[in-house]
Amino acid sequence: MIIMTYYMDVYGCQMNVHDSEIIAGILEADGFTNVDNPGSADVILLVSCAVREHAETRVLGRASQLGGLWQNRKQGEPLIVLCGCVAQEHGQDLLDRFQNLDLVVGPDCYRDLPLLIRNSTRQALVEFRKGDYTGIDPLRKRFPGAFVTIMRGCNNFCSYCIVPYVRGRERSRSGDSIIKEIRDLSEKGYREITLLGQNVNSYRELDTSFPELLDMASDAAGSAWIRFVTSHPRDFNRETVEVMVSKDNICNHLHLPVQSGSDGILQRMNRGYTIADYREKIRMLRDSIPEIVLTTDIITGFPGESLDDFQRTVSLLDEIRYDNAFLFKYSERTGTSAYDLADVIPEHVRLERLNYLQEFQRGITLEKSGELRNRILNVLVTGSAKKPDQQAARTRGNRMVILQGTDYEPGTFVDVRITRADGWTHFGEPVGVEDI
Repeated sequence: MIIMTYYMDVYGCQMNVHDSEIIAGILEADGFTNVDNPGSADVILLVSCAVREHAETRVLGRASQLGGLWQNRKQGEPLIVLCGCVAQEHGQDLLDRFQNLDLVVGPDCYRDLPLLIRNSTRQALVEFRKGDYTGIDPLRKRFPGAFVTIMRGCNNFCSYCIVPYVRGRERSRSGDSIIKEIRDLSEKGYREITLLGQNVNSYRELDTSFPELLDMASDAAGSAWIRFVTSHPRDFNRETVEVMVSKDNICNHLHLPVQSGSDGILQRMNRGYTIADYREKIRMLRDSIPEIVLTTDIITGFPGESLDDFQRTVSLLDEIRYDNAFLFKYSERTGTSAYDLADVIPEHVRLERLNYLQEFQRGITLEKSGELRNRILNVLVTGSAKKPDQQAARTRGNRMVILQGTDYEPGTFVDVRITRADGWTHFGEPVGVEDI
């Protein structure tokens, strides 16, 4: 068998990052080897995200740029493969638009990649398939952290979201296979295991619900921390909170996307809950876990968003005071039901509202982070930071902490005193190392 080399670029969410690890595992099990330079690769893979227009534009721009490097495709020049959600969304049309693109492969078809690449037949393969990637050994890149996919797809059909159309309907993995994977990761020294799904709360396999899976995952992880994303407010429940309270290794961080502070906009988004419902779940969380670190997603400029709707969102930020928030202006996605909604908000208004929210939330984040000064927190050292004399670490609440002049092995738990904070980034001094 001829040994082939591959290079991969990844765009988008944590699910895409883990999909890239699955792709690498599939390729390397078939004899491929990874290279760091696209110019020396036999095949270049782009793992794409279609959730937001910007992410799609970036990956298509990269595909065009790479194709331009080899205008007259000769034998020995790399194949260019577009994988992921953009591939699923556009399929054959991408081959028609980009003449230097060789393969278009959707998220359910990665097992076929080695054969497709070796055959070198120009085609699009974007079938929806019921199976998952159980049995594939991902080539993990984040030690001491690891992703474990517990489900794929989504049934929610939020009016702005293209995920159900490009990832398919929900299907949950076998609980036994998930627990085995978690146990294996813990035995290999991984210390932060994140359960992934488009909506982890809707996990159900036979009679096993998400809270039950979370309880078993905590036991299987041993001393490793457990995180989970993403949660949908409609499905997040008291049983999950009770498991979080009962298990020391489940992190005190929850990402709970609210998307808007207006009931009218939430209804147009087809989110399935009211702000009163959401407030009650936040109250339940904070009553049960006073140290909970809360983050969220918000979209501003959704069609029909009045000034009053927007002000309700600002008021919600002020009321709940999230530790951090991921804020976006509405991006039209062809194929979603929101694409044809009336009362489109002008682009400059969307941007103005986004800028306002970002500044408003930044003040809250700085205040909340500043409250940690002189607190001693347990952190997990994850590796090198940007500067050569610094290391990066994470708290249980998923806050980034920078350590100066330390040389801990990744995977070490350290107690640190927080000395200062710059938004979501904190700086700390070690006060002790935790034995594992």
